[in-house]
Amino acid sequence: MKKNPGSESGISTLRIFLVFILCAIGGSLVVLSFATTTSGPPTFGHPVISGIGGVGFEQDLRLDPTDPHLVYTSGPGSLSSDTSWIWHSRDGGKTFKWITSGTPLEGKSTACAGGGDSELAVDSAGHLYFNDLTLANFSVARSDDGGVTFPCNNTGVPDTAVDRQWYATDGDPVNGGGSIYLVNDEIGPGGPICGNSLGNNVLVMYRSPVNGAGATAGLQFGPRNTITADLSCDEGIMGNDEVSPVATTTGQPDGLGGFAVLPTPVKHVYVIHDDAALHQIQIGRCFPVAFGPPVPNVSDPSGLNCTNILVRDLGTGVKTGGNFPTMAIDKGGNLYAVWEQAPIDANGKVTGDTVLMYSYSANEGNTWSTPIQIDTSGAPGGALHNNVFAWIVAGDGGRVDIVWYGTPGLANPADPTCGSGAPNNGTGGPDSTTNALWSLWMVQSLNAHAPTPTFTAPILASEHFIHRGSIQTLIGAQCGDRTLGDFLQVRMGSNGEAQISYADSNNIDEVFAPHGLYVRQNGGDGLLVASSPVKIPRLTPFNAVSDPTGDGKYEVSGTTSANMPQLDIINSSVSKITTAPCSVAAPCYQVVMQLNNLSLAPTTAQDPDPDLVWLTQWLVPSTTDPNGGKNFMVYAESFNGGALQCFAGENAAQAVGGGVTLTYPGATTLPAANCNATLGPNGTITIDVPLADVTEAGAIDNRLHEVTASTMTLQQPANSVPSVGGIGGSLFNLIDVVQGYTFRPQRRQ
Repeated sequence: MKKNPGSESGISTLRIFLVFILCAIGGSLVVLSFATTTSGPPTFGHPVISGIGGVGFEQDLRLDPTDPHLVYTSGPGSLSSDTSWIWHSRDGGKTFKWITSGTPLEGKSTACAGGGDSELAVDSAGHLYFNDLTLANFSVARSDDGGVTFPCNNTGVPDTAVDRQWYATDGDPVNGGGSIYLVNDEIGPGGPICGNSLGNNVLVMYRSPVNGAGATAGLQFGPRNTITADLSCDEGIMGNDEVSPVATTTGQPDGLGGFAVLPTPVKHVYVIHDDAALHQIQIGRCFPVAFGPPVPNVSDPSGLNCTNILVRDLGTGVKTGGNFPTMAIDKGGNLYAVWEQAPIDANGKVTGDTVLMYSYSANEGNTWSTPIQIDTSGAPGGALHNNVFAWIVAGDGGRVDIVWYGTPGLANPADPTCGSGAPNNGTGGPDSTTNALWSLWMVQSLNAHAPTPTFTAPILASEHFIHRGSIQTLIGAQCGDRTLGDFLQVRMGSNGEAQISYADSNNIDEVFAPHGLYVRQNGGDGLLVASSPVKIPRLTPFNAVSDPTGDGKYEVSGTTSANMPQLDIINSSVSKITTAPCSVAAPCYQVVMQLNNLSLAPTTAQDPDPDLVWLTQWLVPSTTDPNGGKNFMVYAESFNGGALQCFAGENAAQAVGGGVTLTYPGATTLPAANCNATLGPNGTITIDVPLADVTEAGAIDNRLHEVTASTMTLQQPANSVPSVGGIGGSLFNLIDVVQGYTFRPQRRQ
C-alpha cells in the first residue's frame, strides 16, 4: 500500500523533534553532572579566635576522624617557659578552650618537659598524640580520653639533639592495627659544610609501637632510620610526613635502577624535605618491616626501610626555604608537592618574587611532573609578590587545596634590618618586606594530576590581613619578623572542606604574642566529590550569635565542674547606639551578654577563683598602625561577689616562665551608667563603650572583626598588673566562649 507522503513527513518531523529533545535532555544532564562536581570556588566562614589564652605561634591542627565536631590545635610557648598548649573544639571549630588536662591559669597540657616545637596526631580510633620538643629529646604523650588525661614520657626517642617533629598515623596503633610515624631532624650528624651553608642536619624516621606493644603506642619509639645519610648534605629541613592510603608492593632499590617487589602490599609513608644548600627538593619513602636484624625488605631494628628520591634540582640562581616544602597524597595514591623559591644573584641576594612551585607524581614518587608556578597574579587587591609557608592537602583523585601567607608587598632593598649591608648578608625577599600586609590565601585544583593542572585564582581565607611587616624565612636569611613562626596548617574535614589554623599578629604585642586563629570553608567546591559542593551553615554570623546552655564549666587538671549558670553565655550581641548615656556626638558600641542565670557570686564548689569576668573582644586591623591593628575589649567584673565594674582596653601579655600568654587587663574604667546588669534567669550584662575609647586610626573598614564573648575566672582582678606597653594583666581560666562573629553597622534604610 502506498504511504501517505504527508504522514511520512510528519513522522520524520516528530523523530527529529524527539531527537532534539533527547539531545537537549542529555546536554542538560551533562551540565548538571558537571555542576555537581564544580560548583564554584571555595568560600569561607568568619575566622574565630582559637587561642584566647596562650599564643598562636606555629599553631598545629588535627581533626578527629571519629567525630567531625572535634578539632584540636596546639602551639609551643617557648623552651624557657616549659609550656605548650593544646586547644580543642567540640562544635566543629566554632569555639575553642584548652583541653581538660591543662593546668589552671597557665594551661600546660602534660607534666612532661617541652615548649620548643609541638605536634599533634589523631589516629583512626580517636587516640590523641602529642609531641613536645625539649631539644635534648621529645616529650611524647597519648590521651585515650580526648585530652582529659595525658600520660607522657620525657624520652620518646633513643637519640638526643633532635629538632622539628611531624607525625603521621596509619590505623589504630594502640589496638594492634597500625603505626604512628615520627620524622624529625637530628642536629650534628650531617655534613659540617655544604657549599656555603652550615648543614649538619640528618633526616630520620621513627616508628611506634615497637613489636606491636600497643600500650606503648606514641609513648615510645624504636631506633631511628636515617632517610638522609650521616655526613651528607641532603637535609635542610623537612616538611610533613603522610601515609599513602594505597598499599603497594614497592620495596627497596634493587641496585639495577628499579625496586624489589614485596610479597605483600604495604602502605608507604613519605616525608618531603629540601637539602642543606636549599637548591633541591627531595622526598623520603619508607615502609614498615618487622623489627629485627637488618635484612632489606624483611626486617630492620627501626622497623622501617627507607629510600630518598630527588623531586627537583632547582639549579643555580634559585633558592628555596620559605620555610619548607610540604606534601599531600590523594585517595588514589598520587603525590603532590609544593614549595617556595626565589631567584638569587651570585652573592645569594634575592632578586625577584618569592613564588609557589608545584609538582606531582603518579608513580609513588619515582618520577615527578615538571614543576609549574602557581599563578598568584589574580588575587583580590593585586598580584602577590611574596608567598610563604605553603601547606597542601588532598582528597579524592586530583583534588587539592594549597594554603599560604601572601602579600602584594615587595622587598625593600633599603631595609636596615635585612638590606645588603646587614649582618648575615640579609638577602631581602620576604624578610625585607617593610610594611607589607600579609593575608591567608588558598587556591584549589580539581585536576591536580592532569598534564596541565588548573588552579583557582587566590581566595582570601582570612577575611582581612593578619600581619604587617616582614616574615622570617630561610630564603631571606632569617632576618625578618618571627612572630608567625615557620608554618600554618590546613586539613580536610569530613565534608571535603578546608580547615585552617594560622596566626594573627595585629595587636599591641605583635612581636611576641599573636592570636591563634581558625577558619573553615563553608561553600564551593570541596575535595570529596560525594559531598561537593560544600554546604556548612551558620559560619558567618553578623552582629549577634547564640550559644548552647550548660557549657559554662571549669575544666582543668583533668576535672570538669558542674555548669556555672552565672558564667554560662547564651547570647552575645553588639550594636551602635546614640541614646543615653551616649549621644549622636559621642556614640557607643552597646555590648550585651546574656547569661543562663546571672549572679555576681563565684561558685567555689566548682571553681576556687573569686574573680568573675564577662568579656567581649574584637580585632581592628589597621593599615597605618605599625603593629597592624588593635585587639580591643570591654568587660564587666565582680570580685568575690562585689559590685560590678566595667572596663575597656586592649590585650596584653603576661610572663609564663620565659614565655608569655595573652591577658586582658582593662585600662579605662567606664562610668556606672555605662555598666549595667540584670540578674536572674536569662540575665544580661550591658556595657556601653564610647567609640572614642576603642577607635583605631587607619582601620580597614567600619566593622569589628572576630567579635568573641567569653567568661573567665581569676585569682585577682584582671588589671591587678596594669598593662605597660602591652605587658601586664592577670592569668585566667576560660569558662565559656561564644562563636566569633563580625559586627557591621546597619545600613541606612
